[in-house]
Amino acid sequence: MQYIRMDHWNLIYWMLIAVGFALPASATAPIYRCKQDGQTVLTDKPCEGTTTTPASGATAIPPSGVVGNSSGSQSVVGDWRGQTQYQGTQNGHHMDEAHTVVPLLLTFSSDGKVSGTSPDNGCKLLGLWSPGLTSRLFPLDITLNGCSYTGFNRRYSGMMLIEANGASAQFGLQAYTPPIPGTGFRSYDVKATLWR
Repeated sequence: MQYIRMDHWNLIYWMLIAVGFALPASATAPIYRCKQDGQTVLTDKPCEGTTTTPASGATAIPPSGVVGNSSGSQSVVGDWRGQTQYQGTQNGHHMDEAHTVVPLLLTFSSDGKVSGTSPDNGCKLLGLWSPGLTSRLFPLDITLNGCSYTGFNRRYSGMMLIEANGASAQFGLQAYTPPIPGTGFRSYDVKATLWR
Protein backbone atom coordinates (compact mmCIF):
# COMPACT_ATOMS: atom_id res chain seq x y z
CA MET A 1 0.00 0.00 0.00
CA GLN A 2 2.93 2.33 -0.59
CA TYR A 3 1.04 4.18 -3.34
CA ILE A 4 -1.70 5.24 -0.90
CA ARG A 5 0.89 6.90 1.31
CA MET A 6 2.37 8.76 -1.69
CA ASP A 7 -1.07 10.04 -2.71
CA HIS A 8 -1.78 11.07 0.90
CA TRP A 9 1.43 13.14 1.14
CA ASN A 10 0.82 14.80 -2.22
CA LEU A 11 -2.66 15.85 -1.03
CA ILE A 12 -1.21 17.25 2.20
CA TYR A 13 1.45 19.15 0.20
CA TRP A 14 -1.17 20.89 -1.98
CA MET A 15 -3.36 21.68 1.04
CA LEU A 16 -0.42 23.34 2.83
CA ILE A 17 0.29 25.47 -0.23
CA ALA A 18 -3.37 26.53 -0.39
CA VAL A 19 -3.46 27.44 3.31
CA GLY A 20 -0.17 29.33 3.03
CA PHE A 21 -1.59 31.61 0.37
CA ALA A 22 -5.05 31.95 1.91
CA LEU A 23 -4.08 34.66 4.39
CA PRO A 24 -2.84 37.33 1.95
CA ALA A 25 -5.57 36.61 -0.60
CA SER A 26 -8.64 38.81 -0.80
CA ALA A 27 -11.19 40.45 -3.11
CA THR A 28 -14.54 38.87 -3.63
CA ALA A 29 -15.99 42.24 -4.73
CA PRO A 30 -14.68 44.97 -7.05
CA ILE A 31 -12.03 47.29 -5.64
CA TYR A 32 -12.12 50.99 -6.52
CA ARG A 33 -9.21 53.43 -6.62
CA CYS A 34 -10.60 56.79 -5.55
CA LYS A 35 -8.97 60.22 -5.27
CA GLN A 36 -9.59 61.78 -1.86
CA ASP A 37 -7.81 64.96 -0.78
CA GLY A 38 -5.19 64.44 -3.50
CA GLN A 39 -4.41 60.87 -2.40
CA THR A 40 -5.36 57.55 -4.01
CA VAL A 41 -7.47 55.36 -1.71
CA LEU A 42 -8.50 51.73 -2.27
CA THR A 43 -12.06 50.88 -1.26
CA ASP A 44 -14.73 48.24 -1.89
CA LYS A 45 -17.38 50.97 -2.40
CA PRO A 46 -17.83 53.12 -5.50
CA CYS A 47 -16.10 56.48 -5.36
CA GLU A 48 -18.12 59.36 -3.94
CA GLY A 49 -20.41 60.95 -6.52
CA THR A 50 -20.72 57.84 -8.73
CA THR A 51 -23.58 55.43 -9.32
CA THR A 52 -22.67 52.07 -10.84
CA THR A 53 -19.36 52.96 -12.48
CA PRO A 54 -16.32 54.67 -10.96
CA ALA A 55 -15.77 58.37 -11.55
CA SER A 56 -12.96 59.77 -13.68
CA GLY A 57 -9.70 59.02 -11.97
CA ALA A 58 -11.07 55.87 -10.32
CA THR A 59 -10.65 52.35 -11.61
CA ALA A 60 -12.92 49.41 -10.86
CA ILE A 61 -10.97 46.17 -10.49
CA PRO A 62 -13.02 43.01 -11.08
CA PRO A 63 -12.41 40.19 -8.58
CA SER A 64 -11.10 37.84 -11.26
CA GLY A 65 -8.91 40.40 -12.99
CA VAL A 66 -5.27 41.33 -12.53
CA VAL A 67 -4.85 43.53 -9.49
CA GLY A 68 -1.82 45.23 -8.05
CA ASN A 69 0.09 43.49 -5.27
CA SER A 70 -1.75 45.56 -2.65
CA SER A 71 -4.89 43.45 -3.04
CA GLY A 72 -3.23 40.03 -3.37
CA SER A 73 -5.48 38.91 -6.25
CA GLN A 74 -4.08 37.74 -9.59
CA SER A 75 -5.56 36.57 -12.87
CA VAL A 76 -4.46 33.28 -14.40
CA VAL A 77 -5.72 34.32 -17.86
CA GLY A 78 -3.02 34.63 -20.51
CA ASP A 79 0.06 32.81 -21.80
CA TRP A 80 2.51 31.09 -19.45
CA ARG A 81 5.80 29.41 -20.42
CA GLY A 82 8.77 27.69 -18.85
CA GLN A 83 10.92 24.57 -18.62
CA THR A 84 8.75 21.68 -17.46
CA GLN A 85 9.66 18.32 -15.94
CA TYR A 86 7.68 15.24 -16.97
CA GLN A 87 8.35 12.12 -14.91
CA GLY A 88 6.88 8.79 -13.92
CA THR A 89 7.32 6.18 -11.23
CA GLN A 90 6.46 2.50 -11.11
CA ASN A 91 5.90 0.98 -7.66
CA GLY A 92 7.69 4.01 -6.19
CA HIS A 93 10.76 3.70 -8.49
CA HIS A 94 11.72 6.38 -10.99
CA MET A 95 11.22 5.40 -14.67
CA ASP A 96 14.17 6.81 -16.65
CA GLU A 97 12.40 6.42 -20.00
CA ALA A 98 9.57 8.71 -18.81
CA HIS A 99 11.79 11.56 -17.59
CA THR A 100 12.12 14.68 -19.75
CA VAL A 101 12.62 18.40 -19.19
CA VAL A 102 11.23 20.46 -22.07
CA PRO A 103 9.70 23.89 -22.77
CA LEU A 104 5.94 24.24 -22.22
CA LEU A 105 3.56 26.95 -23.43
CA LEU A 106 0.17 27.11 -21.69
CA THR A 107 -2.75 29.42 -22.48
CA PHE A 108 -5.48 30.06 -19.92
CA SER A 109 -8.57 31.66 -21.48
CA SER A 110 -11.20 33.70 -19.64
CA ASP A 111 -13.89 31.07 -20.33
CA GLY A 112 -12.07 28.49 -18.16
CA LYS A 113 -10.18 26.61 -20.89
CA VAL A 114 -6.52 25.56 -20.70
CA SER A 115 -4.55 24.56 -23.80
CA GLY A 116 -0.87 24.07 -24.39
CA THR A 117 1.96 22.21 -25.98
CA SER A 118 5.45 20.84 -25.33
CA PRO A 119 6.72 20.35 -28.90
CA ASP A 120 9.97 18.65 -27.79
CA ASN A 121 8.13 15.62 -26.38
CA GLY A 122 4.95 15.93 -28.49
CA CYS A 123 2.60 16.49 -25.54
CA LYS A 124 -0.55 18.53 -26.12
CA LEU A 125 -2.56 19.70 -23.12
CA LEU A 126 -6.28 20.48 -23.10
CA GLY A 127 -8.62 20.95 -20.18
CA LEU A 128 -10.25 23.29 -17.70
CA TRP A 129 -9.27 25.65 -14.90
CA SER A 130 -11.53 26.97 -12.14
CA PRO A 131 -11.26 29.45 -9.23
CA GLY A 132 -9.75 27.91 -6.10
CA LEU A 133 -9.81 28.43 -2.36
CA THR A 134 -7.76 31.61 -2.70
CA SER A 135 -7.44 34.25 -5.41
CA ARG A 136 -4.04 32.83 -6.46
CA LEU A 137 -4.88 29.12 -6.54
CA PHE A 138 -6.53 27.52 -9.59
CA PRO A 139 -7.52 23.81 -9.70
CA LEU A 140 -6.87 22.11 -13.06
CA ASP A 141 -8.43 19.17 -14.91
CA ILE A 142 -6.22 18.52 -17.96
CA THR A 143 -5.77 15.69 -20.46
CA LEU A 144 -2.45 15.06 -22.22
CA ASN A 145 -2.25 13.39 -25.62
CA GLY A 146 0.26 12.97 -28.44
CA CYS A 147 3.17 12.49 -26.01
CA SER A 148 6.13 10.53 -27.41
CA TYR A 149 6.19 8.58 -24.13
CA THR A 150 2.66 7.13 -24.34
CA GLY A 151 2.33 6.64 -20.58
CA PHE A 152 1.76 10.39 -20.23
CA ASN A 153 -1.34 10.26 -22.46
CA ARG A 154 -4.06 10.39 -19.81
CA ARG A 155 -6.22 12.67 -17.64
CA TYR A 156 -4.56 14.66 -14.81
CA SER A 157 -5.64 16.78 -11.89
CA GLY A 158 -3.50 19.58 -10.55
CA MET A 159 -3.05 23.19 -9.51
CA MET A 160 -1.70 26.50 -10.76
CA LEU A 161 -0.48 28.70 -7.91
CA ILE A 162 0.39 32.28 -8.84
CA GLU A 163 3.24 33.84 -6.87
CA ALA A 164 2.72 37.17 -5.07
CA ASN A 165 4.62 39.01 -7.82
CA GLY A 166 1.95 37.95 -10.35
CA ALA A 167 4.60 37.22 -12.98
CA SER A 168 5.37 33.60 -12.11
CA ALA A 169 3.45 30.54 -10.97
CA GLN A 170 3.94 26.99 -9.73
CA PHE A 171 2.26 24.48 -12.04
CA GLY A 172 1.68 20.83 -11.20
CA LEU A 173 -0.30 17.88 -12.58
CA GLN A 174 -0.61 14.32 -11.23
CA ALA A 175 -2.16 11.10 -12.50
CA TYR A 176 -2.23 7.55 -11.14
CA THR A 177 -2.94 4.14 -12.63
CA PRO A 178 -4.37 1.20 -10.71
CA PRO A 179 -2.00 -1.71 -10.09
CA ILE A 180 -1.78 -3.90 -13.21
CA PRO A 181 -0.48 -7.48 -12.97
CA GLY A 182 3.08 -7.53 -14.30
CA THR A 183 3.34 -3.72 -14.26
CA GLY A 184 2.24 -2.63 -10.80
CA PHE A 185 1.22 0.86 -9.71
CA ARG A 186 2.31 3.83 -11.81
CA SER A 187 2.15 7.56 -11.16
CA TYR A 188 2.91 10.44 -13.50
CA ASP A 189 3.54 14.09 -12.76
CA VAL A 190 4.25 17.29 -14.65
CA LYS A 191 5.82 20.21 -12.74
CA ALA A 192 7.12 23.64 -13.66
CA THR A 193 7.71 27.21 -12.64
CA LEU A 194 5.97 29.19 -15.39
CA TRP A 195 6.32 32.85 -16.34
CA ARG A 196 4.04 35.29 -18.12
